[in-house]
Amino acid sequence: MIHVMASSVLPASVSSVWGLIRDFGALGKWLPGVKTCVIEGDEPGDRVGAVRRLEMGDVGVIREQLLALSDVDHTVMFSIIESALPISNYRSTISLLPITDGDRTFIQWRGQFEAPLKHAVSMEARMPTDIYQPAFDRLTDILASQEMPS
Repeated sequence: MIHVMASSVLPASVSSVWGLIRDFGALGKWLPGVKTCVIEGDEPGDRVGAVRRLEMGDVGVIREQLLALSDVDHTVMFSIIESALPISNYRSTISLLPITDGDRTFIQWRGQFEAPLKHAVSMEARMPTDIYQPAFDRLTDILASQEMPS
């Protein structure tokens, strides 16, 4: 099993950040590279078991299932159930913790998956740098724009 992780500090409260990432169907708003993101069927974006269908610019369609969502712990866990990526058994957890000095948020995105040996190193490097960190950067931009007075 390969384990990957990235973390960052976002310039906003946990409640502000949680408001952006809580909706499983809103990933396209803050993850670069997402062309479309929809929840399949009539499920709401916060119901455990919901499946989202992502169309990604570089890897085609990915389907993910919401495994857990906690408004108390500010965590969301999901798995990839269909993808052209050379990985299997992918599970991911995004967690938020308050940083009380300055009302900021510590965000951590962890993933684990299996990959054939010929893809393992590239996928292990790609997840944190090409997926997780750009998402943190986009969240920072969104949060900064929300703080600007109108």
